[in-house]
Amino acid sequence: MAPARLAASSVLTDRLRVPRRPVVPHAAFLTLELALVATLALSVVSSWGQVRPAPEPASPATASQEGVRDPYTVQVTPEMRHHQAWDDGLYFGGAVLGWLVLLGVLGLGVSRRVRDLAARVTARPLWLGMATFGLLSVVLFIVMLPFEVLEGFVVPHRFGLSAQGFGGWLADHAKALLVEVVIGAPVAALALAAIRRFRRWWLALWLGAVPLVALLMVVAPVVLDPVFNDFRPLRDASLRVELEELAGQAGIVGGRLYEVDRSRQTRTMNAYVNGLGPTTRIVLWDTIIAGLDRAELRFVMAHEMAHYVLGHVWYGLAAVLGTLGVACWAGQRVVDAATRRWGPRWGFLVPSDPAALPLLLLVLGVVVFLATPALNAVSRTMEHHADTFAVELTRDGDAGARAFVKLAEGSKKLPDPHPLIRFLRYAHPTITERIAFCRSYRPWESGQPNRSFKPYP
Repeated sequence: MAPARLAASSVLTDRLRVPRRPVVPHAAFLTLELALVATLALSVVSSWGQVRPAPEPASPATASQEGVRDPYTVQVTPEMRHHQAWDDGLYFGGAVLGWLVLLGVLGLGVSRRVRDLAARVTARPLWLGMATFGLLSVVLFIVMLPFEVLEGFVVPHRFGLSAQGFGGWLADHAKALLVEVVIGAPVAALALAAIRRFRRWWLALWLGAVPLVALLMVVAPVVLDPVFNDFRPLRDASLRVELEELAGQAGIVGGRLYEVDRSRQTRTMNAYVNGLGPTTRIVLWDTIIAGLDRAELRFVMAHEMAHYVLGHVWYGLAAVLGTLGVACWAGQRVVDAATRRWGPRWGFLVPSDPAALPLLLLVLGVVVFLATPALNAVSRTMEHHADTFAVELTRDGDAGARAFVKLAEGSKKLPDPHPLIRFLRYAHPTITERIAFCRSYRPWESGQPNRSFKPYP
């Protein structure tokens, strides 16, 4: 989970004195939150000292007749199943807990008190909105910190997936909070101004989000990402030359290949494409460079190059902006109705009041969460096209299959999760699906044309 889970749910006054009547008893809300966090924490602590289960014996499909393990089959262990259960539980439990926290902040009058505190410093609407957002971000950070520790530190260490000490982990979270406030505060203030000014404020928010999201995609690789990690061109000269030659075959020039020092934080492996326009770059974690052989790295890089060549960044941007449009449209209807019914109890009479920010975050967050399966379906399609491109470019699907085996085992994720989990959570095809495709797709052998990769002239 991202460190700024609650504030990031939104892509994104009037100082009012209203009756103070929280709808949720303070003690009841705190008891509920602490019970949820304590239950998860105690479950982890109780299993911390247990001996980790040994891997299950290899099945006939996992081993050859000589007893050598099949490199194209993921070895599923009880520990992998245990971790998958934790991962899924924390994902859904964290979403629900986040919504309850935002409801608690509203029902207990916390957001009203935070707004009043900010109003002691400034009465100007824009500055009041920024100050309220900043203070609320700190409050939410503190309240959610026990769960964040469990999800982002305790569980990864329990399963041997983290290489970071608690001090470093907490420092990264503090940096994320600072970035959230610096970016989110002015955005929140402008959003409140739009709500105050426009009757159809959902449209104003959405239109404002379009350039904002595009701008963030442009600046993230060169301004935001380096706050947390060091990025540099590939240090291995021979690997750099090999991958640049591969990139040239795909039509990519200009030194867009980078590596990042993620090994100081995690033992998992990954690679990705981010940025937009002049800042688009393909990034390899140093853990994946160390964990895969050259043929496997070539396939992974070919996959990432496909996202660049096939314009998936733009398709992803369009999908995100479309989802935000739906979220803003539905958000106005829910927020306006909730404000009329419960706003006086929560400390505000209009949705443009800074005290209403948790309500805006809650509604937009729930809508985006519900839209995630649709976004995932779009992403799975693009990821399959990228796999197709990589097989066609490298003509080494077996290397891709071996890479997927290592990625699954390194992250301790099940290669074939329950179909409902796949539908709700997975932005990629399952590892089982990807391995099967890589090992079976060879259009050149039958004289068939490529589907995705077109040789660069």
